[in-house]
Amino acid sequence: MTIPKSKSQPASSKASITIVDIAKLAGVNPSTVSRALSGSSAVTALTRARITDIARENGYVANHNARMLRSRRANQILVIVPNIAAFSHPEVILGIEEALEEHNIGVIVGSTKDNEERELALARQLITGAADGLILLNGRLPSELGELPQYNRRIVAISRPVLSPGIAFIGIDNQQAAQEATLYFVSIGRKRILHMGGPEQSPIFAARAQGYRNAMRQAGLDGIIDLQHLPAFNIVAGRQAMRDILNRRQLPDAILCASDELAFGAIQVARELGISVPQQIAFIGFDNHPVGEAFSPPLTTISVPRRRMGFLGAQTLLQSIQDDRPISDFQLLPYEFLVRASCGGSSW
Repeated sequence: MTIPKSKSQPASSKASITIVDIAKLAGVNPSTVSRALSGSSAVTALTRARITDIARENGYVANHNARMLRSRRANQILVIVPNIAAFSHPEVILGIEEALEEHNIGVIVGSTKDNEERELALARQLITGAADGLILLNGRLPSELGELPQYNRRIVAISRPVLSPGIAFIGIDNQQAAQEATLYFVSIGRKRILHMGGPEQSPIFAARAQGYRNAMRQAGLDGIIDLQHLPAFNIVAGRQAMRDILNRRQLPDAILCASDELAFGAIQVARELGISVPQQIAFIGFDNHPVGEAFSPPLTTISVPRRRMGFLGAQTLLQSIQDDRPISDFQLLPYEFLVRASCGGSSW
């Protein structure tokens, strides 16, 4: 069916054009325009394209507030991250967007910088209805939401678990990954294995530290467990920790770093002070930072499926909202152990 073009302009100006005006121009009912502009499959692709073109040509802007009142949905999901500049977050957010775009749901990203007041301000968007759901990448439930468990069905945690009933989690088994990495060191003959860990209060870094301890005990090396918890997990922290390590009388022959950035900093200092990597000290990192493969030497690491985590996290949240019930599953996705030259791997 071909939609006839209107020969007259609507009574309203372009600045205030409405769905009724677009319907007159397109020769269809206003309800058809509404469905077309919301992406409904009930409208044919040809009709939808024609209506969209007319709306764009006439400067139509959807009244989001009116749509919210009709549907009681904001059609927006809020994502809270601790630091928007962290390399790992954009890929997770991309996965979230891919899952939501087919449902015409937008994404709002809020960076907290670990500020509790900022977290509360963002969380109130869920309480007020400005957002339909909340995805947490910071591993912490804002205190106000902790007192309102009825909202847990609209919250999903990705990467860092939130220990609260009814909140689903999508991530990897950090403990198992660290255990596997440590046992790899053992398999290539390393025994004085140090773990350069992140902040102890973080569930992720606590799990990685536990995996290291488990592997050392499994290998019969529990008497020489050497674990450091650092206040940060960036390059600067790695450099400082490595300077302290190199002042020891006996050096480790392998270091499992809780993040790739810690490993970058530690390897830089080791090489600056004449320590050969991996001959004297082998390194394994965590997270598969984009720089790792091009680093010198290329860094052995645990690759985390961040984009897939974001996609499944958004899907889980949509299902929970649609069913109006909490989904408290822990979904652990497979990780990949990438052996490179920093521990004497295949590219050495």
